[in-house]
Amino acid sequence: MTEVLFNPSGFFGRLAQREARIWPAYAVYLLAVLLSALGSQLALRSLPSPLAIGNPWLWAVVGSLVAALAMWGIFGFLVMLASGTGARAFEVVGWAAAPGVVTGLLLLAAGALFPVQGVVPPAPSDPAQLAEWMKAYQAVAQSGVFTQVSRALGLVMLIWSAWIVYTGVGVFARSRAALAAGVYLALQLGMYFLGSVRLGG
Repeated sequence: MTEVLFNPSGFFGRLAQREARIWPAYAVYLLAVLLSALGSQLALRSLPSPLAIGNPWLWAVVGSLVAALAMWGIFGFLVMLASGTGARAFEVVGWAAAPGVVTGLLLLAAGALFPVQGVVPPAPSDPAQLAEWMKAYQAVAQSGVFTQVSRALGLVMLIWSAWIVYTGVGVFARSRAALAAGVYLALQLGMYFLGSVRLGG
């Protein structure tokens, strides 16, 4: 994984010598999403769970499986359309999540060191009151050191990932590398800023 982080042209150059293998790439994407989700859950461990049923750690794992597959599929499909590289697009997008693995490990440490502190009542059973409760929950969550660290790491990660997409697509379709990376970066930034708004940032 070190090579894809710091020498993606060499890494994807080696991959180009064999047929595309998308599932190892998806495993990298899944690991990045899972580590980030667990880091967030660790940071929020002292707050009541928004989910009334089940173990929040289990929901974090299940949610990561679903979210990773959906995002990898969407990002891979759009990069494929922009680059015309077929299955290689899913391979590139998956491996481009390698910076997210690094970020996820750092978020686990940050979650352990900087748990979110605040007073939030248990989630109400009345759906009409849930929206107000979520506002209070998010206000506490976004005020923590962990959230600020997460935002900073997230911005670095998405730019790093876009560089890997640009380099990786360039190995398979050099003339379309900028377009594919631009589409990828625009979507990543959109998700990043949407997440910031939802947290009240």
